[in-house]
Amino acid sequence: MTWRVPPRLVLVPVDFGDASARALAVGGVVAHAFSAELIGLHAEVLEAPPYFTHEQMNALEAERQKARASAVDYLRKYVAARTAHPVSPRFVEEPPAEAILRAGGAADLVVMGTHGRRGPSHWWLGSVAERVVAASETPVMIVRAAPGAGDPAGVFGDVLTLVHRDADVAVARAWADALASAFGGTVCDGGAAEACPRDAVNRASLVVVAVPAEVDPVSGRRVASLLRNCDRPLLFVPATRADGGHR
Repeated sequence: MTWRVPPRLVLVPVDFGDASARALAVGGVVAHAFSAELIGLHAEVLEAPPYFTHEQMNALEAERQKARASAVDYLRKYVAARTAHPVSPRFVEEPPAEAILRAGGAADLVVMGTHGRRGPSHWWLGSVAERVVAASETPVMIVRAAPGAGDPAGVFGDVLTLVHRDADVAVARAWADALASAFGGTVCDGGAAEACPRDAVNRASLVVVAVPAEVDPVSGRRVASLLRNCDRPLLFVPATRADGGHR
């Protein structure tokens, strides 16, 4: 485990949609509360058709450099308009999930937006979120875009901790305590994720889940189900097993 509690580096993936705007707002208040560095990451792949000639490739590369400069400028303005905390924009040419996992390895917390949709619009911050949560060794917070979502600090008012399968709740509780304390919130332990009553989840403003040491197919399906069906912000914390094993 290399990440720190409280966080010193917060990473927010950005796709310029409402969900990532909300993630920037939430990530910004977390970074501000702990005087942490905040990075806004946008990733996309710019590929040339395989039939391009050498001359066309040269022309395309020149256009890509211009497009990259424009994208970085737009990203800088986009992130600055959505959080008062200083934020460093980062643009990379890489598939989103791979880019987030790579950059997230140096972060203490990743804050992602997701719309939870299915179908064609699901891929960017829907299935990507599932892939990142399943593979990340860094805690990942998932928030949704919602009309009238209100003050992002309100996310940390009523924090519920849950344990999935054989994970150790201690690290999840450390995150819950740090976040609730920073924003004047409270923490409630909900026990096993599989057995926690639905009304307890609905009362929470943030659900902190200790995820299992090994994300097996059953755990993976549970993570996907939580992401798609829970409308509360979720913080997945990779943990050692209660028996001492490691993720």
